[in-house]
Amino acid sequence: MVTQRASRSLTLLYLFLSLFFSFTIATSAQAGTIWLNNGDRISGTIQSLDGGKLLVKTEYGGNIRIDVNHVKTLESDSELVVKNGEFNNDYRAKLVAAGDGEVTLHGVERANGQATQVNTAVPVTSLTRVVRPTPFLNEATFKGRFDLAATRKSASTKTQDYTLNTFNELRHGMWRHQLAADYTRNKEDSTDSTYNYGAGYTLDYFLSEKAFWQGRASYRRDFVEELNRQVTYGTGPGYQFWDNELGAFSLAALVSRVHYGYTDGSSENAYAASLRWDYVRYFYGKEFELYTRGEVLRPLDGDTKFAINGEVGARYNVNSWMPLYLKYA
Repeated sequence: MVTQRASRSLTLLYLFLSLFFSFTIATSAQAGTIWLNNGDRISGTIQSLDGGKLLVKTEYGGNIRIDVNHVKTLESDSELVVKNGEFNNDYRAKLVAAGDGEVTLHGVERANGQATQVNTAVPVTSLTRVVRPTPFLNEATFKGRFDLAATRKSASTKTQDYTLNTFNELRHGMWRHQLAADYTRNKEDSTDSTYNYGAGYTLDYFLSEKAFWQGRASYRRDFVEELNRQVTYGTGPGYQFWDNELGAFSLAALVSRVHYGYTDGSSENAYAASLRWDYVRYFYGKEFELYTRGEVLRPLDGDTKFAINGEVGARYNVNSWMPLYLKYA
C-alpha cells in the first residue's frame, strides 16, 4: 500500500513538473527577444519605444530600459503600433529579427486612410515610436499611485509639512473607475497655515472607443480657509484623445451641483459648469513623466467667478515602484 501511494505521488509529481516546464517553455516562447550588439540577449515583452529608449518588461528583472543604439535586432510576441519618423503614416506590425542593425516589419502600413500589407526590413534606429495597441474591450486592468512627502525644520520657528496623494484606476469592459484622495498640512510652530483634505470618485462609461459619459462626486474639507466645506457632484460627456504606453489625455465637460459651507455655519448651493482635464506623458521608457490634471468650474448663478483646482508636476521613476516627484497645486 505504501509502495502504491509512493508510486502514485511520484506520478503526480512528474505530471506537475511536466506541466510546469511546458508552461514555462511556452511562456518564454511567446515573449519577445532583443539581441544586443555585445552578444547579450534579453527576453521579455516590448512595452514601448520613445526618445531612443526601449522599455522591456521581463519576468526576472521587471522593467528594463535599453538604448536603441545598442540593439542589434529584435522581435515581438505580437503586433505593435510602430512609427518610423514619417508624419502621416504608421505600421500595425510584428517585429521580426533581421540582419545586424535591422528589423523586419511584418504587417500593415496605414497611410492616408489606406492599409497596405508590408514585409520590409528597416534600420532599428529609424523606429521613433513603438506602443502596444490598447484593445477597446479588454480584461480588467488596475493601476495606482501613492505619493508621500514630509519635511521638518527647526530654526527660529518650527516648520512641519506633510503631503499625501493617491490615485487609483480600475478599468473593465466599457467601465472605468477612478478614486483619488489627498491630504495637506503645513504647520509653523502651533499654527496651521494650510490644513485640508479631499476625495473624489469618477465613473466613466465608454460609448465608443473615444467618447464616454462621466459621473463624478467629490468632497473637500478645509480647516484654515473661510470656505471650509465643498461637496460637488455632476455628470456630462467626455473624450479620450489617447491612452497608451506613452501617456493619456482626456477632457470632460460636466454640469454639476455644488454645496458650499462656511466657518460661520452658513451654506449655499449652486449649479455650475466645469471642464476637467487629465494629461500624462512618459519619456525615455517611462523614466520621466510630466502630468497635469484638474478642473475649471464656473457657477451658473450668484456672484462667484471661475474657480480652478488642479496640479501640474514631473516625476523621475527611480524604478518600477519608487518615483521622485515635483509638483505645483
